[in-house]
Amino acid sequence: MATARRERYRKQTREEAKAVALAQLAESGTAGISVNAIAKAMGMTGPALYRYFASRDELLTELITDTYRDLAETLARAVADAAPADAADAAPADAAPADAADAAPADRFRAMARALRDWAKRQPDRYLLIYGTPVPGYHAPPETTEIAAGLMRTIVDACSTVGDADGATAHRAATGPGQQPLTDLEAELVRHLEDAGSWVPGEEPGGELKGRALRTWTRLHGVISLDVQGQFTGMGFDPSVLFEAEIDALVRGG
Repeated sequence: MATARRERYRKQTREEAKAVALAQLAESGTAGISVNAIAKAMGMTGPALYRYFASRDELLTELITDTYRDLAETLARAVADAAPADAADAAPADAAPADAADAAPADRFRAMARALRDWAKRQPDRYLLIYGTPVPGYHAPPETTEIAAGLMRTIVDACSTVGDADGATAHRAATGPGQQPLTDLEAELVRHLEDAGSWVPGEEPGGELKGRALRTWTRLHGVISLDVQGQFTGMGFDPSVLFEAEIDALVRGG
């Protein structure tokens, strides 16, 4: 009983510390995160809080992994909610069966892309924590890169048939890497994801599909990052229009 109480208190203390750290992040960025300041806000001493987090880096790692998990769950939920049946129901009554089927991958991709932007706009500080300027002196442990690789798996799945009307990409993906000549970009991405242990053996998509996913991820993040950091302010247009245009281009394979 006493052990269970201590564990509950430990968990509550760690969660409270992370909540205060997120408030510091919103106010001053990663440079403003201070274990001693967090402890003071919680009515504790710095050394006391170090019993719950061995270092500032450990606290940052918790914030980063929590953020990656939250984003991964958000994107997975958005893709799952964009059920194929929805696309079929929305298709014109006289549409050929293939037309309704082709709409489903695009709907899933659009849902994922919009969920990514919505998530970033709701919590820009957490978005910039994982996709902004790296924290000076901080070295991410393996568990953070593994979670980040999980996000890439989500986008690879979403990209698997989008912009590929004849299904050729899906066929090439199924053949696995090495069956088609890879560009330098694709080969580099294959090496990166293999080193990170991102794929279940036997289920790894082809290098071409990975390369396409990386380019897609880069284009989506390009618009989102500029938007989140206020770079479109004063330009006189709605950034969401640009983002939707980018989604349309990616769906078409452009």
